[in-house]
Amino acid sequence: MFPLMISSIVLGLSIAAPVGPINIEIVKRGLLYGFWPAFLVGLGGMSSDLILMAAMFFGLSQVLGFIWVKITLMGLGCLILLYSGYANFFTSFERDQRDENDQRNLPHVGWRSYATGMTIAGTNPMNLLFWISIYGSVLSSSLQQDNHLYAFFTSSLVFVGIGLWNANLALTVHFGRTLMNAVAMRIICIIASCVLMGFGGYFGYQCILLVLKAL
Repeated sequence: MFPLMISSIVLGLSIAAPVGPINIEIVKRGLLYGFWPAFLVGLGGMSSDLILMAAMFFGLSQVLGFIWVKITLMGLGCLILLYSGYANFFTSFERDQRDENDQRNLPHVGWRSYATGMTIAGTNPMNLLFWISIYGSVLSSSLQQDNHLYAFFTSSLVFVGIGLWNANLALTVHFGRTLMNAVAMRIICIIASCVLMGFGGYFGYQCILLVLKAL
């Protein structure tokens, strides 16, 4: 049992570590607002993943196989990431004027960060492909156990690994921002916004390819 628990946690770490929209958003929020908004982005993404994992117990993977569902998800992912990157790009230039208000209104920033993470994870086609493919095989092997509660517990340990990575990244950015000047932080935020828009453009391109394939 212990090796299975460790392998599930390591799988969660390997999922969360690659550069993607969630990690980019965590870095950006951490630079702008500090640890908690950055961590709440990751927590929002984990909430979306948890809902998706639970849905897979009821056969969601079959629904996600339909091409019109893929087109819808690609289109939503494109629009959300393009909007998020575009809005954050201009926020980077307004940071000096917004800092004081954002610190006083930190709960609102936190909830907004949580909602952003949940939305990005829920509409990210790369994230959904993972849950269908890699996690689907982990889940199927876990469900071979007679006790489905045990299977759910072991497969849920993936989220421990994801949470450890998100906390580590948020802490690293939070303390690293104290070593940067305002110009460096602004440049990094602008780059992060451009990367988000790049992911959005890629999803839009894939959406067009799927539409052409369906016609």
